[in-house]
Amino acid sequence: MDHKENFLKVNKMKKGIFHFHSTYSYDGINTIEKIVKTIKDKKLDFVVLTDHETIKGSLELQRKIKEQNLNVEIPTAAEYKTDRGDVIALNVKNEITDMKWEEFYKNAKEQNAILILPHPYDGHTQIEELAQAVDVIEVFNARSSVINNYKSYLLALKYKKPVIWSSDSHIPQSLLNVVVGYEKNDLMFHEALTNGEIAPLFLKKSSVLDIFLSQLKKAYVNKNFKLFVYIVYKTLFKRTKEDYLNL
Repeated sequence: MDHKENFLKVNKMKKGIFHFHSTYSYDGINTIEKIVKTIKDKKLDFVVLTDHETIKGSLELQRKIKEQNLNVEIPTAAEYKTDRGDVIALNVKNEITDMKWEEFYKNAKEQNAILILPHPYDGHTQIEELAQAVDVIEVFNARSSVINNYKSYLLALKYKKPVIWSSDSHIPQSLLNVVVGYEKNDLMFHEALTNGEIAPLFLKKSSVLDIFLSQLKKAYVNKNFKLFVYIVYKTLFKRTKEDYLNL
């Protein structure tokens, strides 16, 4: 039995996964059926699916969980690409469509959504302002470099923000690369998150395969050959060079 299985058998904690993508994302390969199977096989207590630009994935997952009478918390969430970079909206009630940061923030807060800054040093601008505005900061992303994850941790410390860890999985093989949890009590996931009670139970860096396959699908969906060539270079060469501390 590997360490992942040991952590999943911890009975005194609620266990789950946060920030990953299904086929409702333009670059996701995880099917809803595969996600449900993982939930059942690993007896997960909460799952936060954050598809790109849409809550349709989490709504579909909620329906499937309800159909099978599974006692699993599935918050409505999505990862939106604002004009300042990706931001996750948790417990959002309606789709957000305006990606200008000020309007996005206003819309999200009108819905009492919790805003999480994922992988702060990958693809964001005005990072300091974003860090102050959001409710939670992601300090470990399995697809980010060790250096960028460390900088994210320092950012959260600077602004005294609750933190979260994620696999940012796009393929089935990496769904359980990051498992988080909190002590069993009456708290919902978002309450434990904002109270700073979430802890990492298992952390594993993503393989090149995860990044390559997801970006390959992105290039295919967008019918962009130049993007495909760039993806091959970035994934197989540039990332290896930059992430020399990959553990």
